[in-house]
Amino acid sequence: MRVTTLFNKLLNLQGLRVVGFCFEGDDLVLTADRRFSRLTCPRCGRSRSGDVRSTSRRWRHLGIWGRTVWIEGPIRRFRCGSCQKLVTEAVPWARHDSDFTRPFEDAVGLLAQRTDKTAVSLLFGIAWVTVGNIAERLVDELLDPDRLANLRRIGVDEISFRKRHRYLTVVTDHDTGDVVWVAEGKTSDVLKRFFESLAPEVCNAIEIVTMDMSAAYQKAVRESLPNATIAFDHFHVAKLANEALNDVRRQIARETRCSDPDKAKAIKGLRWPTAYTLDNLPDKHVPSLELLRPDSPLGRAYLLKEQLLMILRGGRAHLDHDLRTWGAWAARSRLDPFVRLGRTIRKHLPGIRAFVEKRVSNARAEGINNKIRLLSHRAYGFHSAAPLIATVYLCCGGIRLPNPSHLL
Repeated sequence: MRVTTLFNKLLNLQGLRVVGFCFEGDDLVLTADRRFSRLTCPRCGRSRSGDVRSTSRRWRHLGIWGRTVWIEGPIRRFRCGSCQKLVTEAVPWARHDSDFTRPFEDAVGLLAQRTDKTAVSLLFGIAWVTVGNIAERLVDELLDPDRLANLRRIGVDEISFRKRHRYLTVVTDHDTGDVVWVAEGKTSDVLKRFFESLAPEVCNAIEIVTMDMSAAYQKAVRESLPNATIAFDHFHVAKLANEALNDVRRQIARETRCSDPDKAKAIKGLRWPTAYTLDNLPDKHVPSLELLRPDSPLGRAYLLKEQLLMILRGGRAHLDHDLRTWGAWAARSRLDPFVRLGRTIRKHLPGIRAFVEKRVSNARAEGINNKIRLLSHRAYGFHSAAPLIATVYLCCGGIRLPNPSHLL
């Protein structure tokens, strides 16, 4: 078997054949030629025939036998009649404006989905920023353009990605579990941009939107989705109840600190025992809760929290009556955090009722947010939103890259 034939079988790159090779230090340089003659525009995809001047270019390929491999071949520039621009031809073995072959970039993207960019850059011997550029090219090519065509149930949530109130708005499809849209900011105008990108029939077909109690997101949904029901996940209601309970506990601890420091310390230590529900309370916290008296402020606060969560876990038959009864109890409790919580629940009662009826929670969106935080932490943060958005699409947008056995 000829050596060039061996390299052709090893590379197996579409539209390219190896015609020679040489070594430059420890690097293997394969000289290649194209198997086609037509010129293809990378912008519009139209092709034409014709003879134009060509130059030589190198692309980095996956290593062979521990050696860095470069493919050197001709590349042509021409003026596209459709775009009316001077462009470099598109080649099947590499993405446009890239110095790497497709298998190399696929391998980088596959590893970037599973570990941090620093590890990827060290393993492949490329710059940290190059990993981000490859991720952006993969997203531009492989992100499903039809992901917005069949939306029925979506989740909307925001996540902070940098200090000084830098946020992303993340939209998740409940049916696929994938992120379908990400943008910087958390205002109603940001979410409206997403709805404006949808076809009118898609907006009309969206049935339910799960979210937290953000007034900005509610405004955007009501103005853009005529048939959608807003549902507030019980997670957010439970979070508000726990925050109200903690506010009561902190206030009592502050008031008691001067007169009885030991008692204040004991109240401070009730933070984690009171965070559990009675059904999930570990045995080690049972003695702590036994010290709570129902007629004490902290005891009333804990019972209010438990009663609210019990109502949310129950059925929808008596939901409105039970929540009104709970709201009246909260108003009479003389506990300001729970008085405010009662007002909030009355204001958002339709959304809470929608969750109980539909049983579509925002758990997927919260899980996606946890994954985004992990992506940001393992990259040690991002200076701007664009590379983080590309990483989110790559890792959470449903992009499926080739199996490693097909790349290495």
